[in-house]
Order: sequence, then structure tokens, then C-alpha cells
Amino acid sequence: MTELGFVPCYQLLKEHSSPDDIAALHLTYLANLLQKASHGRFGKEEAFALKGLAKSSVGTGNTAVSIQITQSIAQIELLEQQLADLDRAIESIMLEMDSVILTIPGIGFLNGAMILGEIGNISRFSNPSKLLAYADLDATVNQSGKFNAKSTKMSKRGSKLLRYALINAAWNVSLNNKTFNDYFNLKRSQGNNHYAALGHVAHKLVRIIFKMPIFRLSKFLSVGIIFLLTIHSWSPLKIAYFYFFVHLLKTF
Repeated sequence: MTELGFVPCYQLLKEHSSPDDIAALHLTYLANLLQKASHGRFGKEEAFALKGLAKSSVGTGNTAVSIQITQSIAQIELLEQQLADLDRAIESIMLEMDSVILTIPGIGFLNGAMILGEIGNISRFSNPSKLLAYADLDATVNQSGKFNAKSTKMSKRGSKLLRYALINAAWNVSLNNKTFNDYFNLKRSQGNNHYAALGHVAHKLVRIIFKMPIFRLSKFLSVGIIFLLTIHSWSPLKIAYFYFFVHLLKTF
């Protein structure tokens, strides 16, 4: 059933959550449901196959299980909607900030927000090396100060979120910019593995970011963006904080 994709499966199971219900559906009705939910990708052939599978299924027709299925789908859809709302809020904040970090090819709203939110006021770092240390990307620097690792070993003492954002940005920038792509391929040709090469690219990227006139985030904005990016579960209190933060941003 997973071959149908998540959205058609959710739509079907929300309305018909047991094998017996699906097996009893009229073929035309089921085909239309699948066609609409999949935007035309699936139709009568898949409906016929699904009815056959439902008839031979050993799945339970327990009402309690059906309720669990429909409630689980509702929770998944709610989380997906909240994530979409969060993405739009982050995009709106980034557009309002108009940071030049977005001019770097391959850095989008989310990755840019993660980098800016974790760095905060960049003036607290006197040089790129200290920023690299904060991101825990300096663990393989040798005595000459050159990043020359063949593999990547992290000490895990710095910001995990910033490290992730910079490595992810390094890969995206390598895919979207010839200079960075050539640099990445050069490091690969020198015997570095994929992630070690990305470490080199991240170093180069940090040096560029450090020199850019990036918008200096206030402590409040830094904490706020980090809060938005690190919400893993939503409670009424967290939702209230979220809308309070967005409201305050409008007053800046």
C-alpha cells in the first residue's frame, strides 16, 4: 500500500480504515478516490489491485485499531501543517532581515536562518578560526593552521546545529557554484573522503561568511530563531510562545 504514496494512503485510511471496508468499496468509487488524492497518478488498475489485497488481508477489523489509525493520521497531518507554518514564518523573518547570506548560491531560508541564529552577533568572534571552533569544525587543523584531514573527526564540543548547517550549506554551495565545486573536487582528488572534503569547503565558506556584512542579530532574535528551529513537539504553551515571538517581530 505504501507504493501508492503517503497522501493517497492517508486519504483512503481516514475514510476507510479496515481491510473489510476497503474490500467492500465500489471499484469506481475507489478509483476516483485514488485518482483525486494522487493527482491522476493512480486510478482503476491500482484500485482493483488494492481491493484484491484487502480481500486476502489478514488485517484486523477491530474498531479500536481503526480509531487509532485515523487519529494517528490526523496527528501526522497536524504536524505537517505546523511545519509548513513554521517554514513560512522563518521565510518571512529572513525576507524581513534581508541578510546578504542569502546571496550565497545554495543557501536558502532555512539553512541561512540556522547559520545566523546560531552565530548570533558575529562580532563576538574575533577571527574565522574562532567561529570554526564554535562550529566544531576546527578539530582537524594541524600546527600550521591548515585544515588537512583525510577524514572528519569531530570533538562534539561546539554547536551541533551550526556544524550541521555549515556542512549542509557546503554541499549545497558546491552543487550551485563552480568555484566551490572545483574546490570540493580538488579535495576529493587529494584523497579526502566526501565528508572531509565538505569540511574543507565549510572552512572556505566560513571565511567568506565572516567577511560579509551579515546582519548583526540581536540576542533576542538569535534566541527566537533558535527556538523556532528546535521545536520538536508542540504544546499549547510552545504555540503561544511562537505566536508571541512572531507578533514581537512585527514591532521591530
